[in-house]
Amino acid sequence: MTISQLAQKDFERAVSKGFWRKVLSILTRKDTQLLPFDEIRKRLPIRGQHYIGFRQVPIDKICGSMGRYHDFDRAFLPLQRRTRDRWISVDLAHYEAVPLPPVELYQIGDIYFVKDGNHRVSVARERGQDYVDAYVIEIDTPIKLTSDLQLSELDLKQAYADFLLNTRLNEFYPEAEIELSRPDFYPEVLRHIDLHRWYLGERRSKEIPYEEAVVSWYDQIYQPLVVMIREHGVLKDFSSHTEADLCLWLMEYQGYLRRAYNQMGEDDSDDMDAETTAARQLLGDYPLPAVKKLISLVNRAHWLDDIILEQERVEFLELTRLDQLRPGSQIIPTLPGQCNRIREHIAVHRWYLGEQRQAETPYDEAVASWYDRIYLPLIEIIREQGILEKFPGRTETDLYLWIITHRWYLQQAYEAEIPLEEAAEKFTEDFSGPGSKKGKKAKSKAAGDE
Repeated sequence: MTISQLAQKDFERAVSKGFWRKVLSILTRKDTQLLPFDEIRKRLPIRGQHYIGFRQVPIDKICGSMGRYHDFDRAFLPLQRRTRDRWISVDLAHYEAVPLPPVELYQIGDIYFVKDGNHRVSVARERGQDYVDAYVIEIDTPIKLTSDLQLSELDLKQAYADFLLNTRLNEFYPEAEIELSRPDFYPEVLRHIDLHRWYLGERRSKEIPYEEAVVSWYDQIYQPLVVMIREHGVLKDFSSHTEADLCLWLMEYQGYLRRAYNQMGEDDSDDMDAETTAARQLLGDYPLPAVKKLISLVNRAHWLDDIILEQERVEFLELTRLDQLRPGSQIIPTLPGQCNRIREHIAVHRWYLGEQRQAETPYDEAVASWYDRIYLPLIEIIREQGILEKFPGRTETDLYLWIITHRWYLQQAYEAEIPLEEAAEKFTEDFSGPGSKKGKKAKSKAAGDE
């Protein structure tokens, strides 16, 4: 067989392998497409480029192409026949030991894209070469790309890039990696940073520069959580997620995780708020040992409770402007999620006012009306009956929510309207002190203190 015939046979074998790889990728739903350079460059922030010269580049790290990404697959096997002669001529050069010029590549992160020399890379890889000679231009971007990158992950990489542009975290901590498993998680992390910034401003009574808030959030909240996750080996039980995912869950649901765990196996999901339901669903997706380990970690993060509670309160005041509408008002819960429940109360009250007036009520007016007509009257009853003294460590806001909830249960049980004074007395009788007749579990159900 002549070398020309050998080269033609090599091409036919490569095309056949490319066809069957494509069939297998469809069956396994595993993407084998080359990464398009222009799409990657468009989606990621580019800080510049520079020529780094001649290199021997590992062929398995060449994962994309500037203009031929439809002609070859991820293994640089040909997917069409229109450039057959070009491929064969390169293969012939190898048989005849004719030196070929180095290929030209772009490097982004840890992967390379062919600028010129797609057929040379294809033939070299098919012939079993591990390296190829190349002239390389490096593209500077804060996002780390690795050879296992899939085209479907570009949305996630772009979301991470936007996050870094917003926070400049990679400038303050070059080693920091906050890689989440879903693009929509990044806005949630930004929200926590914003709340932390407000929290710092409230404590210091001055506006905090955003960059300072980012650094404080990373040092005081994120990093301590990462250390705990690593020390407890939690990530191996949640292998399809990242450290950043777990940190976000703990920041978002640390109180609800306890509550959801205590309720697992009970058929009372209708009594749970959205956050607890989400946390319970999260825990329900994993085996019990993993759940216990996560709850153990949550229970050790007591320092996080106060920060999250304050952030929830800041978010509540930002939305309702209650501190401006009613200066001196004190909405201070001691349990996570209570501010969200109060927001639901305000929303219901606003709907009620609209029904009464047959017109939409402005939100600020509904907030003020709820405070004057719903919240304060019950607080006055709590003070008159001295109820707070019987619940050490709790606040008037806690009691407001618990008594409102308990009143609803009483009205359902007795099928009658229960006055607030009577509901407050009944709640105190049932749940205060060691001799309360319904016990801790009943208290948890009525008070939401799971």
